Amino acid sequence: MLRVDPENYRRVNIPYYARRSTIFLKPPEGISQMATHIGIGFSRHRDNQQAAREAATQAKMDLRAANTAWAMLLCTGHYDPQKIVPVVNETLRNPKLIGCSTTGIILSGSIETRGVAVLAIASDEMKFGDGFVEHLDTMSPQDVGLELAKRCLADFGAHGRQVFVFFVDSRLKNISPLLKSVQGTLGNIFPVVGAGSCNHVQGKNTFKFYRGRVLTNAVSGVIMGGHMAVGVGSQHGWRPLGKPRTISVAVDNVIRSIDDRPAYNIYEQYFEQEAAQLRGRRSEQMAILYPLGIFIEESRNYLLRNAVDIQKDGSIVCQGDIPQGARVHIMIGNKDSCKQAARIAAEEAHQNLLGKEPKLIIVLESMSRQKLLGRMAFQEVVKIKEVFGPRIPIIGMYADGEVSPMQSAERFKRPHLQNESITVLAIG
Repeated sequence: MLRVDPENYRRVNIPYYARRSTIFLKPPEGISQMATHIGIGFSRHRDNQQAAREAATQAKMDLRAANTAWAMLLCTGHYDPQKIVPVVNETLRNPKLIGCSTTGIILSGSIETRGVAVLAIASDEMKFGDGFVEHLDTMSPQDVGLELAKRCLADFGAHGRQVFVFFVDSRLKNISPLLKSVQGTLGNIFPVVGAGSCNHVQGKNTFKFYRGRVLTNAVSGVIMGGHMAVGVGSQHGWRPLGKPRTISVAVDNVIRSIDDRPAYNIYEQYFEQEAAQLRGRRSEQMAILYPLGIFIEESRNYLLRNAVDIQKDGSIVCQGDIPQGARVHIMIGNKDSCKQAARIAAEEAHQNLLGKEPKLIIVLESMSRQKLLGRMAFQEVVKIKEVFGPRIPIIGMYADGEVSPMQSAERFKRPHLQNESITVLAIG
């Protein structure tokens, strides 16, 4: 926790406790005092309402402010969001709020596979504008992105915007047109980060939250801006296996052929009989261990794509769009490369703060990494702490698809849907 010395407003470090944090910042000379207060609460109580009340109350206690400007709510699939959201909303006095369901919650002191987490911010420095769009199956992805960005902008006003964060239904077949619309509306050089909602029970509905509402088949988002700085870093840690291949035919998020052969053949060439798992019950394991890497020329880096389905003709269905003619590899990684990638992502985010002191770290990470790392998952948090220090509050989630700029390209240029990655958003 960080508190203020009342005599000279210098920052005083106090040991982090109970996953909560409050930040008071000294204003620049000649400017009236401004403050940002950050509270994080968590509960693993089995009762829905009790868990919601504990998490929200814990976050609110650390704010030391009457009103919450913005909040983020995360809960695992063990809870009924219809019972969680109203309690959080009431406890925090009806704040602007977004969030989603997840398979796991990332905190400064632990990785939680069951629980409710609440981030609350009270600030006269930062500004927030939120919005949502539902019934995604009745609209084109382009229109969804346009409508979402317009609603958030309308709520945000004329302040200087700094970052856009959103949560989307992961079952949306192709998110790339949505991203293009958001970027086109908010600006070409503007950090856009997001996550696909998920659930620990495969095939079960996932949920998005917007203020006091629980949404399915929807997207909710927030623009943050005002007196703040933003740093974003994203990495995956996988490396290419074998020689490059060429995507001969691709339509949207479906790879029809690679090197003029059915796309599925790339797995058969390397894994022979084991490749049949992609068509069977163990396809998820194959996707986690051996995703496809699409080489992106503009960033000189690989964009990972999980195989979510194999069609009868050998086409591979992926979670995001596929550029026809691009080079492609099967990718491999391990636990050590994941941990190192977490540190590199944190270093990128820290560098992009451009010297500003971090106040908060939000982590959006692939649930595939959670499954791969298992009990070692917290080691990624350790790597992030090595960069930002042990007392900066951290909150995050595991996602089914992550959105962020590829940092090796022009700063905050184009957001991409990624798989098996970790995105670190630093707010200063």
